[in-house]
Amino acid sequence: MYFGTYFYLLNVTAKPLDDVRVRKALAYSIDRDVIVRNVVKGGQSAAYNFTPPNTLGYTAEAKMVYDLELARKLLAEAGYPDGKGFPRLELSYNTLEDHQKIAVAIQQMWKKALNIDITLKNQEWKVFIKTQQMLDYQVSRMGWIGDYMDPYTFLELFMTGAGNNKTGWGNTRYDELIRRTASAKTREERYDYFQQAEAILVDDAPFIPLYNYTTNYLLSPDVKGYYPNIMDYHPYKYMYLEATR
Repeated sequence: MYFGTYFYLLNVTAKPLDDVRVRKALAYSIDRDVIVRNVVKGGQSAAYNFTPPNTLGYTAEAKMVYDLELARKLLAEAGYPDGKGFPRLELSYNTLEDHQKIAVAIQQMWKKALNIDITLKNQEWKVFIKTQQMLDYQVSRMGWIGDYMDPYTFLELFMTGAGNNKTGWGNTRYDELIRRTASAKTREERYDYFQQAEAILVDDAPFIPLYNYTTNYLLSPDVKGYYPNIMDYHPYKYMYLEATR
């Protein structure tokens, strides 16, 4: 595993994504196992929350389930039974073949599960980033790689007004819990704050997690001193060549 999560951002200021029931319906109708097994096919693991599992001993308990019956029920409660009257959504992604493959797969899942139509929008990187910053999108792909081994490097992203929180979402209780982690007296207390915060994040669903990254590479048996690790750090001063044949 590589210390990162691939996910979709949801613009909670745009209708119908301002309704949490719609956001959850979208999240609950994605079969992540199909994505990792049949689409990306790089050994990735399905993600049901934001922080990668076993982040320095922390694994989030809250999960975005795969539940088609619940997804359809929530969409109906939001006023769109069997997708009737649901406006066409736009899913944006930056130019890369894998992003397109994932978007097409999810477009098909949402059509089959919820009977809703999705338009795919491919954008050049600079334009793509600007539309996220300006909240000029509805659904948009995103990835986050942790800077260091700690849940904070992931969960601080969704604090109200944070530079990388490009969803329009904010929650004062969530912000308070993340700030409390700085003064926690024990790891257990600190991780409990993270658990409570991530439960809020998952329940409000301003994002949809898809999978946790992996690193794929070919390594010659002549290369020594190269060891796989979750941060993908490989100091060259410890690496050397040793002929094995």
